[in-house]
Amino acid sequence: MNQMLTDFYVKPTSDIFIKYLFGKEEHKPILIDFINAVMKNSGFPLITDLVIKNPFNIQTILNAKETILDIKAKSSDGRWIDIEMQNSDKGFFGERALYYWTALYGDQLVTGDNYATLRPVVCINILDFKMFKNVDRYHLCFMLREKDTPELLLTDHLSLHFLELPKLTAYNLDKSLDNWLYYLKNEGLNKEDEIMENILKNNPQIANAREKYMSFTQDEHMREAYNSHIRWKRDHDSALFLARNEGRHEEKFQTIMELLDFNMKPEEIARITRLSPEKVKAVIAAGDKGLDLLMEDDKGAS
Repeated sequence: MNQMLTDFYVKPTSDIFIKYLFGKEEHKPILIDFINAVMKNSGFPLITDLVIKNPFNIQTILNAKETILDIKAKSSDGRWIDIEMQNSDKGFFGERALYYWTALYGDQLVTGDNYATLRPVVCINILDFKMFKNVDRYHLCFMLREKDTPELLLTDHLSLHFLELPKLTAYNLDKSLDNWLYYLKNEGLNKEDEIMENILKNNPQIANAREKYMSFTQDEHMREAYNSHIRWKRDHDSALFLARNEGRHEEKFQTIMELLDFNMKPEEIARITRLSPEKVKAVIAAGDKGLDLLMEDDKGAS
């Protein structure tokens, strides 16, 4: 059985740790190295320096746990870069990524500015789930290209990178991006990890990231922020799940009542609503309390 690296395990892909690792001003060399690993893997120009526009602030996270923990930076060559960690597939992530790009691109202009002042926006999305299930490659980058002539690029101002961690099972340790993604998947899990030791020995900035991870896990305030944020996310996701279920049950209850008005039999209503005839009969008999009866199924299952 693997021995954990520390007595307080922090999931390295938690959004709060990603924000801490890449979002602190003094961690800038780590961020640059990670971004360049992504750029190099796509054949894009590397960056030499950047300014972090929304640096990590532990007090902000403690006071507003719902804050979106992305990292916004501007490189010395004018590119805007946004990095976001997403641990679960909540649907419509492609649309969400495009919306974030749009906001960052549009916010560059103020009244009186010329379109020539617009600079490219690069969005890097680290995903702990498979978004493009029919494609084996773990790194996909979307740009604005002509449909029938893909070599014809409309503009290089849009590039959306998606890094799908579950797809990466075989590692080429000569590739810096493979090293970084191995680190993000496995940090803290195994004290005797030979692959990790090899990566740490050959990549100074990932070794630097290891030092930051150890500091995070041993800092009382960081532990508090991590636990507090994890609790908030759990409560938030539970509340969202219940709200969605309540809406689904309200719709099903309304359907039962409307079909009943058309003198449909419980057995027919059951087929339409995918409930058992006994459940439909019980809901009808309960009248206004029928919705509560539908919702009790989920409460019992939980």
